[in-house]
Amino acid sequence: HDPEVDHPVMNPIDVPLGDTWQAMEDLVDQGLVKHIGVCNFGVSLLRDLRSRARIQPAMLQIELHPYLTQQKLVRYCHEVGMGVTAFSPLGAQSYFELSMADASESAINQKAIVSIAEDVGRTPAQVLLRWGVQRGTAVIPKTSKRERMIENLSLFNFDLSEAQMAQIDSLNQSRRFNDPGDFCEAAFNTFFPIYE
Repeated sequence: HDPEVDHPVMNPIDVPLGDTWQAMEDLVDQGLVKHIGVCNFGVSLLRDLRSRARIQPAMLQIELHPYLTQQKLVRYCHEVGMGVTAFSPLGAQSYFELSMADASESAINQKAIVSIAEDVGRTPAQVLLRWGVQRGTAVIPKTSKRERMIENLSLFNFDLSEAQMAQIDSLNQSRRFNDPGDFCEAAFNTFFPIYE
């Protein structure tokens, strides 16, 4: 991608997954990294990678929020002992300024989330982050505000009930905000689906 040209494009390089993973395993062998993982893989790719990996992936990073719960993928990772890190754990918030989501899609303003927040005496954002942590995933919320960072860290002295967790789970719409198959063509003049 060269942003200086009139019509920037992505030029994907076709490298077999096995070659890339072997290079990452070499980094572990050299002591340059301790753990290696992947991002945006589904179960099929994970199964394929795990079948040939000498060092198993330690972590999968995926978009994960109440509108995209990815229950089966998270369950699979837990069953094979792979950690899961949720990016965009608050849902649409990070995508408003990029015109990739509308404010009406905010999980923070979702009636059920606001109600649960009132019940537990926390903010809607804390409820969303706690939901992620309580289901066994790491969450990485984005903020540059000190007060939000403090709020985001205050997740470990309360629990959501089983009913509240189920209520949040039921908000799933399989709504993906970060989909290269949607935004790469507009941003980089390159059709680049990865989830289909």
